[in-house]
Amino acid sequence: MKAAVSFAMLWLGLILQATLFEIPPMNVIHPDFVLVILVLLTLFRGANLAMVFGIVIGLIQDVCYGPFIGLNAFAYGLIAYIAAAVFSQFMQKNLAIAFLTTMVLSFVHSWLTYGFMRLFELTSDSLQFALSASLQSMFVNGVVALFLYPLIRGLWSRPRRRRYDALHHADSP
Repeated sequence: MKAAVSFAMLWLGLILQATLFEIPPMNVIHPDFVLVILVLLTLFRGANLAMVFGIVIGLIQDVCYGPFIGLNAFAYGLIAYIAAAVFSQFMQKNLAIAFLTTMVLSFVHSWLTYGFMRLFELTSDSLQFALSASLQSMFVNGVVALFLYPLIRGLWSRPRRRRYDALHHADSP
């Protein structure tokens, strides 16, 4: 059930970033909801589910909006993998780690897609433009991660199991 809710959130994020944030005046900022939700999904639900969902939602994005099939599928799958590798290094998984990881992976995602677009000669953007766009998306996605973290944490975090003794003493008068 939580997997279906996770995929629905990724789908909703894709719809929001492809529709609402393409209309003026909202088109000034370009948050990548899919990337932010994918990083948080990796944090709370694990690498396997996040990688599969990243590849699937990236493939959907490529088919609907991409210049060629496979760019976003590969990029989101790799981002989920890197996020899982980063999160496995920390015992505590908190807002600060999620925020910094989202910002760094947003930067990596921007340069990864820019590199592939330059490789296949689908863009003529300069390095300065790519750098400024990647820094802007890094900060915007970091702010989006700050806002989505409490919501997603409440939805996806596993409830802590309490010991029987703590339950028994809490019910007694």
